[in-house]
Amino acid sequence: MDPRLAQLLQLTSLYGTLAKFYEHIDPEKHIYFYKKHFMYEKQLVQLYWSLHHES
Repeated sequence: MDPRLAQLLQLTSLYGTLAKFYEHIDPEKHIYFYKKHFMYEKQLVQLYWSLHHES
């Protein structure tokens, strides 16, 4: 697996987990972590497609 893809998977998962954890505890933290999750998720999808459609 491409190391950049692995790193983005890890960050997407981490921030998604943190967003879910804070969802009903602290709405501000939930929004903060969800925005980071979404940012890394977009980068992950873009990288995935660029790696698998280079032909």
